Amino acid sequence: MQSKKLLILVFGLLLVASTGCISIKTGGQTGTTGGGFVGMFKSGDAAASWRMINNLTNAQGKPLYIADVNISKIIMDPNDNLALYLATDKGLYYSYDGGDSWQQSKLPGNEMIINDVAVDYNNKCIIYIATGSLIYKSYDCLRAFEKVYFDTTRQGLLITDIETDRYAPNKNVVYAANNKGDVLKSEDFGKTWQLRRNLNNNPVKKILMDKDDTRIIYFATQDAGIYKTTDSTATWSDEKPETDINKGLDQFGDSKQFRYLIQDMTEPNTLILASKFGLLKTYDGGMKWESLELVTPDRGANIYSLAMDPKDNKVIYYGTDTTLYKSVNSGVSWAPQKPPTIGWVNALLIDPKDSRIIYLGGKGLPKK
Repeated sequence: MQSKKLLILVFGLLLVASTGCISIKTGGQTGTTGGGFVGMFKSGDAAASWRMINNLTNAQGKPLYIADVNISKIIMDPNDNLALYLATDKGLYYSYDGGDSWQQSKLPGNEMIINDVAVDYNNKCIIYIATGSLIYKSYDCLRAFEKVYFDTTRQGLLITDIETDRYAPNKNVVYAANNKGDVLKSEDFGKTWQLRRNLNNNPVKKILMDKDDTRIIYFATQDAGIYKTTDSTATWSDEKPETDINKGLDQFGDSKQFRYLIQDMTEPNTLILASKFGLLKTYDGGMKWESLELVTPDRGANIYSLAMDPKDNKVIYYGTDTTLYKSVNSGVSWAPQKPPTIGWVNALLIDPKDSRIIYLGGKGLPKK
């Protein structure tokens, strides 16, 4: 009888573990890691606790999970906060229920490493996927795909970022960038592309479009700072000394070695840059920068993710390889906590409708 009870208990524990809904209390440095999972996690209380959201739906009804998937980026449909897309090292995943369940979308070439995803602001079923040197486009919510860009002329080329213009008259405009420093623009929904500029062969890591004026775009490079355009890539800020925003970074050593870039959704022209130096903030679109003091010393933090509350700019999060930090006073002080993932905190996304909801993607630590 005791053996039977033990069997039932073990089965119950396995069932709980398989649901991906274990609540992981963190709240401080003594929190647990959740049993050794990477994958995806979700908080409904502003990072006070987390639950795993790694269930993968499949046609056979078999219990599958994405707990061992390395998350590169978490992308939310700009018009549907329950629609999420994951760029990972094991394919493209999507969820239409806020991460409670995931499905995998197979690309025509069976590509597995996804670099970025962009959803059209005016049509949620138009989705662009960057993988290797290719850009795929889906017109029907990931049922079918068309290859709209590819470059096989340069070995090792990778499309690193892709963004769609949310300004309605420019709904046909798409931007992309690669690790060879190219800035690409399409004005016909990705059918044809123009090379707008090469940023001195510096890999472009992030395209950030201004929330108030989509003509203003920031292109953050791997180790050469940030390039800015205020007229949709017709001209560039570094072409004149008085508008070169990299001059403001010169006083902060290693600040041009990029980690992450976000914008304040409550104030104009306000950005936070994570770099090898640490965190820097600008209130004027990059002309002047100031340092945010970190718990870890400057040049000592390996920052892999960064997020700001879209409704309360005093609340900021950043993730490292061991810790998730939160500030509720604009970076004056930070509260560290053990993250729910055993890997580094590689992606953070805050729900714009309910900022208590935060998504966290883990990435496995490199093998020693």
